[in-house]
Amino acid sequence: MSDTITDAQALESEGKLAEAIQAYDSILNTTDDTSTLALANFRLGTIYRTWRELFTAQRFLAKAHQLAPSDTEIRDAIEELNQHFSENREVIAEEMSRKNSDQIVSLFRIATGIKLITMDKAVQAYPLLKSRTKIFPNAAVAKHLLTDIQITEEERNSAIDFLLERDWLVSTGVSLYTIAESGLFVFYTELAQLHVANAAYPEAGTCYEQAYWLNPSQDHLRYQQVICYAEAEAWDAAVGMLAQLPTEVPQGIDLVAYHSAVAQSYHHAYQATQDENIKQKVIEACETVLRLDKKAREISKLLARYQDKKRWWRR
Repeated sequence: MSDTITDAQALESEGKLAEAIQAYDSILNTTDDTSTLALANFRLGTIYRTWRELFTAQRFLAKAHQLAPSDTEIRDAIEELNQHFSENREVIAEEMSRKNSDQIVSLFRIATGIKLITMDKAVQAYPLLKSRTKIFPNAAVAKHLLTDIQITEEERNSAIDFLLERDWLVSTGVSLYTIAESGLFVFYTELAQLHVANAAYPEAGTCYEQAYWLNPSQDHLRYQQVICYAEAEAWDAAVGMLAQLPTEVPQGIDLVAYHSAVAQSYHHAYQATQDENIKQKVIEACETVLRLDKKAREISKLLARYQDKKRWWRR
């Protein structure tokens, strides 16, 4: 069994179910081993069954059974769930209708929030978008729960059309719609920027993390995370992220903000380690900031702590 599936199972055992869901979902997209795929689907179905997201659970358990039809544990789980549906048809029908309505509301709020941003109404957009992160703890859960939503012609409105026109919502059957990963990506990146504007840096960092999970080709998101971690004084997280990043900064990143975050993060790391290599990184980051902005007083003061009193640019 791969380390990846073992890591996902460890998260599940620790009760970190949202993180486990995301780890299992990543496995579905990165392996073609049938037994591993069956296990990942089975565990996802089991977690959603625990959460009483029965229709999502059924979808994953059915896929697991399709991949491993002779696995008795999987077969027993899907049979037990199907029996529950059969014995509680009226209750299940009511629950399906309620959850479907909740999903439509989520789509409406996501669409309306993004649309408000395009109209320069960020203040009104912020609470709408922020409210969805209480419903969906991460992008994987959002993707799973916003799948196969039934929307009749009478229920379609301008918000739903807004998503469809941009391919952020896709048709998966007659009157059935599923959120596209590109739609979720826009949701998380826009919400991240709103969090930054409201100085909610831990939340912004989380949104950038989710956006990067959805689209790992967008490296600039990780540089934004470093800025958010530093603003939140999450120095260890910032230094850990810096260890993974190339030194060349992508376009679109505020260079002064980024290199200031680098300087501050390595400064705190140096205080703990007294590592000379880290000290040099502090100095280099400070000097980079001051080349870009000689009036960066806090960085100038920080650099002075590592060098003599003579200003570096007057040497």
